Amino acid sequence: MSSATDPAKRIPKSLGTDTQFLGKYSLTDLAVAGLPGVLVVLVTQVVIPPSLTVRGIPVSALTIPVAAIAIAFGGLFVYLTPGYTNSLDWLGTFVGFHRSETEIAHEDAKEYTHVERVYPRHDAIERTDRALVGAVQVSPPTMALATDEEWEQKTEAFQDFVNTTVEFPIQIYSTTQSFPADEYVGRYKDRLSDPDVKSNERLQALIEHYVDWYDRELAQRQMTIRDHYVLIPVRPEEVRYERASLLEKLAGIPVLGILIQIVTAPPEEEERAAMLEELDERRRRVERGLRGIEGCDTRPVDAAELTRLIAEYWTGTEIEYGNPEQVLRTSPVITNP
Repeated sequence: MSSATDPAKRIPKSLGTDTQFLGKYSLTDLAVAGLPGVLVVLVTQVVIPPSLTVRGIPVSALTIPVAAIAIAFGGLFVYLTPGYTNSLDWLGTFVGFHRSETEIAHEDAKEYTHVERVYPRHDAIERTDRALVGAVQVSPPTMALATDEEWEQKTEAFQDFVNTTVEFPIQIYSTTQSFPADEYVGRYKDRLSDPDVKSNERLQALIEHYVDWYDRELAQRQMTIRDHYVLIPVRPEEVRYERASLLEKLAGIPVLGILIQIVTAPPEEEERAAMLEELDERRRRVERGLRGIEGCDTRPVDAAELTRLIAEYWTGTEIEYGNPEQVLRTSPVITNP
């Protein structure tokens, strides 16, 4: 895939070639800041009739104050422009984002997500390059009060896992989710309706005070829960040839390799079945290896949760799908008679 379409390989359009006019701001920044004021002047002079008044004040008399306010908003926009771009490009991105569709078809979304389809029965996702991906969630040991020696032991154990168990590419992904405050505090709020609490004013006041304090504490600290995942891919060529075999080496040759891959390619169903079997084996090996680290626990990630993780990665918001069986369909909606 070319760098023009690969989001991981974005190339800046310019490298600070604009002439600086006022401090760190260029003529382009000044033009973007003044654009709202120019639009206000054009609208009041060309579109709005001169005889129009607002509470007895002619619109022409309000042109300068409104234009000044518009320029102030334009200046604020320039001030908030991220450092990796300029104000003009950011304005185009800002307008394009708000004019674009919030939902796109699957075929169009594949260009960004690289997700071809989901296999709910096998807890796997197929990428557009035909590779299958599974995941394992990792619950690491608590190391808040660990000594230096304990940190060193855990580090060496993880190093042994990587060197001895992982003989295939993996990706470590960490993300956060909101702390379930309503679920935690809800148990105390439910206690307020119990007869023993209603009959004890001090206990009732204590619970109410604790709930109020906890809500304020969460709002101040913005507590989140960090989740860790190991993503495990399997590519078609990894099950097509034996490792370090002659065919595998020949298949890596630029021109000859394409012909060898075409000739030696097995039926698609057999190849997919072999990839799913290999993915299950790799998942089990990763789970066993990580569980060998003291205090570490793992579990396989099902297809619904893995799909939700990908969706949250691209949307940047937490998503609740409800019933996964109704979302991840295993048969087409429209079939041929």
